[in-house]
Amino acid sequence: MYKELKIKGLRGFGTEQTLNLAVPVDDKEGSGLTIIVGANNSGKSTIWEAFRALSGQQDVSFTEGQRNKNANHQIKISISDTNDALSTLQTGPSGGSETTKTGSAVKCFTLPSRRTFSPAFGKYGQISKDTYILSYMQLSPQRGRGNDEFSIRLFESNRDQTKKELFNTEVSKVLGFKPNWTIEQADAGNYYLKLHFGDSYHNSDGAGEGFLSVFTIVDSLYDSQPGDIIVIDEPELSLHPALQRKLSDLFMEYSKNRQIVIFTHSPFFINWTALANGAELSRTHKDAGSGDTLIFRLSDESKRNIASQLGDRFNLHTLGLEAKEAFFLEDNIILTEGQDDVFYYNKYFKTEHTEIKGTFFGWGTGGADKMKFVAQILKDLGFKKVFGILDSDRIEESSSLQSVFSSYKFVTIPAKDVRDKEAVNAKAAVSGLFTAPGEIKNEYRNDMEAIANNINNYFRSTTSGE
Repeated sequence: MYKELKIKGLRGFGTEQTLNLAVPVDDKEGSGLTIIVGANNSGKSTIWEAFRALSGQQDVSFTEGQRNKNANHQIKISISDTNDALSTLQTGPSGGSETTKTGSAVKCFTLPSRRTFSPAFGKYGQISKDTYILSYMQLSPQRGRGNDEFSIRLFESNRDQTKKELFNTEVSKVLGFKPNWTIEQADAGNYYLKLHFGDSYHNSDGAGEGFLSVFTIVDSLYDSQPGDIIVIDEPELSLHPALQRKLSDLFMEYSKNRQIVIFTHSPFFINWTALANGAELSRTHKDAGSGDTLIFRLSDESKRNIASQLGDRFNLHTLGLEAKEAFFLEDNIILTEGQDDVFYYNKYFKTEHTEIKGTFFGWGTGGADKMKFVAQILKDLGFKKVFGILDSDRIEESSSLQSVFSSYKFVTIPAKDVRDKEAVNAKAAVSGLFTAPGEIKNEYRNDMEAIANNINNYFRSTTSGE
């Protein structure tokens, strides 16, 4: 199995960057899952191209447009396994389009984001999966190329009923039903995929893109073996959120003993349990100064903190879907202690027509004492602008956070809580910043306006290297 990929000189990678790969451990669900997030045009698909370029036996050429001038137009891509054996693809010392490969052949199933295929295709003889990976998965000079070789795999599944049944069973885990399909020959002599839906049928040209996407993704998984590596670009494309959830569960299952690498814009593919079990999460970011793509990795410390928070039954919302969305933001994230804070601050900003140049992290961090864990996650992943708001009785925590995360900004409100709270059992009543219905108290109006200005001024300011 592989432990890390290094890229230099390919497209936006002007300096060498390292992608850590998750290695499955003890058959734990998700332990072999590697998730890469990042904005559009930040380098995710380039990493996918690096995997495809390394994989297989074919000669690889890189156009001038694919080579980065900051790296002297030279490309070097390498992957190392858990035994430190290295496989490398690189151009010559003087640049140029041609490359040489050294080390063992890399057998990596790489599935592009554009997973549609031609509805009409020719007939193929028996071709093994290894041959398919090593000989038919070639890096195209132009992006946007479809998955036209998929018909080879259809013939392989269709000629072996045991394999076809397994394939259909795995597809049903995502779609919720077993597909009924076969390969049919048209009168013109070419072949097509015939899909049956009750009493009607149509070919692949009439099937939804999401349906076909599930077909191709499951095809990459169902006959894989423990220890295999499968790399999938944007698995969420054309898929309903409910199907994304089911597909994420399938990745969790297969990554118990395989390496699954996905590039995604969807929070449905962020799995906290997987991260607690050892999965890798990295974020690509384009540096505003150099224009180079950088890779930031979630630290092992943050994974341990995530594991500890999964057991907090009092703050189950902290690691909900809204929190996962933070990983897909560019920057300017606001941290608060809890869900009340998010609700009341948002209500105030909208009511007072104050435009805040930031986005709240989920429904709070689960308490002031846990804000440091979320701040560390964001720091790991290269977020530069994070603003934290704490209650007045958390001045010590605020000072500690400011000391540890010096480039971030932390403030306290002039009240012990965000809202008024009545006495409950042994707990005394608390006077807050807002009334229970959510109205700002007059004595705090200037303070809240100052905090709003503080947030916007901080987010507008620039940071070196940003």
